[in-house]
Amino acid sequence: MDTDWLVQLATSGATTLVGAAATDAWQQARLGFARLLGRGDAGRQELVTARLDRLASAVEQADAAERDLVRQQLLPAWQARLADLLEEDPAAAATLSGLRDELQSQLPAVQRQWVQHITASAAGATAQGVMFGNIINQPAPPAADRPRPRR
Repeated sequence: MDTDWLVQLATSGATTLVGAAATDAWQQARLGFARLLGRGDAGRQELVTARLDRLASAVEQADAAERDLVRQQLLPAWQARLADLLEEDPAAAATLSGLRDELQSQLPAVQRQWVQHITASAAGATAQGVMFGNIINQPAPPAADRPRPRR
């Protein structure tokens, strides 16, 4: 099964979540992600809510100039949590997608710019993107410059 779309959805969901921290959209994000990740289990939802509160606290306590850096540092853990959720329950993708879209429309313009969407839809197409880092593509050397395999 091709799971690239699950990774992409987990990434866009996580960037929306951490982007919502310390904004007017936070309470809705907190409630929606607690329900989603709690999966109907009150104890699990309480644990997720505590994690979400730590996320918001970390962003809120950072100087305004440092908030994007804090978000960047917190992002991988939330990407992993959402990827695990989608791997275990692919049906949760519809809920995550809807929550992501709803929250993005409420984010301040500067936070919407922080959320990245990359799509490649043609057969054999490749889409690349990075936030807060670099992508370095090394083209293959021309055939004449490639070493020949030894026999």
